Amino acid sequence: MPMPTGGAWPPVNVAPAYDMYRDWDAWYIGDPDALFRAYQRRAHTGLDVPPSQRVRPSQFAGGVMGVVSRWLWGAPPPVSTRDSRLHIPLPSDLAATAAGLLLSDSPTITAEAPEAQARIEELMAGGLIKALRQAAEAGSALGDVYLRPVVDTVVSPTAAICTAVHADQAIPVFRWGHLVEVTFWSELAGNDRQVIYRLLEHHDVVEGRGRITYRLFKGKERELGRSVPLAEHPDAAEFAQLPEGVQLTGLSRLDVVHVPNAGPQRLWRKQANLKYFGRSDFDGNEQIFDRLDAAWTSWMQDLWIARGRITVPEYMLQNLGNGQGAGFDAERAIYVGLNMMPNQPGQGAGITATQFEIRHEAHRATTDALLEVAMRHSGLSAQTMGEEGDVAMTATEAGARERLSYITRGDRIAAWGPGVAAYVELHMEVEQIHGMSRVEPVRPTVEFSDGVSESPKQVAETIQLLRAAEVISIETGVRMAHPDWEDPQVSEEVDKIKKDRATSGDDPGAALAGYARGDNEGGDPTEE
Repeated sequence: MPMPTGGAWPPVNVAPAYDMYRDWDAWYIGDPDALFRAYQRRAHTGLDVPPSQRVRPSQFAGGVMGVVSRWLWGAPPPVSTRDSRLHIPLPSDLAATAAGLLLSDSPTITAEAPEAQARIEELMAGGLIKALRQAAEAGSALGDVYLRPVVDTVVSPTAAICTAVHADQAIPVFRWGHLVEVTFWSELAGNDRQVIYRLLEHHDVVEGRGRITYRLFKGKERELGRSVPLAEHPDAAEFAQLPEGVQLTGLSRLDVVHVPNAGPQRLWRKQANLKYFGRSDFDGNEQIFDRLDAAWTSWMQDLWIARGRITVPEYMLQNLGNGQGAGFDAERAIYVGLNMMPNQPGQGAGITATQFEIRHEAHRATTDALLEVAMRHSGLSAQTMGEEGDVAMTATEAGARERLSYITRGDRIAAWGPGVAAYVELHMEVEQIHGMSRVEPVRPTVEFSDGVSESPKQVAETIQLLRAAEVISIETGVRMAHPDWEDPQVSEEVDKIKKDRATSGDDPGAALAGYARGDNEGGDPTEE
């Protein structure tokens, strides 16, 4: 598919995806105004809503007809009272947690060639992992992310820059699930709100040569408009010097790596190109997010309504003057008694306190249930989000409690492992083409950690038991205790341990081994 040349924006073939991107983006941002605008836009345009269910004017007069108005964020705000709707940022927390579950610990990226390995370590030290984690978070929210190396000698004269393009700024073309071309776009700043400039860059491969084609369009919110010279906008003027706005990448393949978040696709599984899009963690969770906000809003409204109030008889009020009404002095200690029968009920002679019940238990149970459903639908266990308290547990117990999260993590690794490997190779190839590096590009091996971090105490106990069973060496024990150490550091530590033992004449490992055998040859290590 060539670059769009005009017509509706976004293009019709990706419009269903972009309709959902607006909703997911609003949930990801977490701004109540953005949520209201997203659902009101859907209400007014009728996107993905049958004509019989679209918003009618009666809804804005207090009616309940239509689908969108049944959502907390789809209903018009109240006119006579303050808008008390509140938002819980669960969607953004889910996206951040999913990214952290995958990349909280840096993956191990290795290459056989020493020069390539050294360059990979430089990339990781230069911020590659940070860029990947940010990309993973956006991919969790929107379903897809696209990685590409950018050469900008002004910003980084000696290395390419790892950048990520989010799904709602890309129009991809897939063939049998493989990305073959993609158009990235961005809106450029302007002074006229009625006119929108869009810069489109189309990445493809023609006759074995990779290229990027730049075009500038002047249109409106829902129209791409007409193509104008690149020099017409200052932010696109730098591309005007390219012959016909085309830049050759020097590659024989696409200069973009696509990493889907999850699969298979559910929303558009029957639509040709869209069925290869990744699946968002928000897909199917929108109603749960909305109901969670409704429950939270109700809970906070209970707090507002249940504020303590007192009712006082009229004689306790002080006249504030003509037109000023009356007031009550809460600090006053003495009042004149009334001439009435003692113990006369129902006369309103005293101060009456009013305190409504706060239904905190019911609201908490509701929000907890909604949270659990949302997390389970996203493939996360409650423990992953810290919903089971701060009880200390071993790595084995943590893994059992978070089984669903680790299953999901395994699925994400299946996509991110090859994606990261392909990107690192592409990054090194781009640097070689632009003379930034002489390292021969290779596709590295990417290994992710097990995702469970043991405490120093647990590591020490494990090493002690293995040493007692005589199944590991001192060097292996040091590496287990310090997995981030280099070989010289490990060797130095091993020498120090041997020297200390030779000086003291004590071998704790032998003592523990004897105790483990039950012959007590080495003595009981528990004895003083």
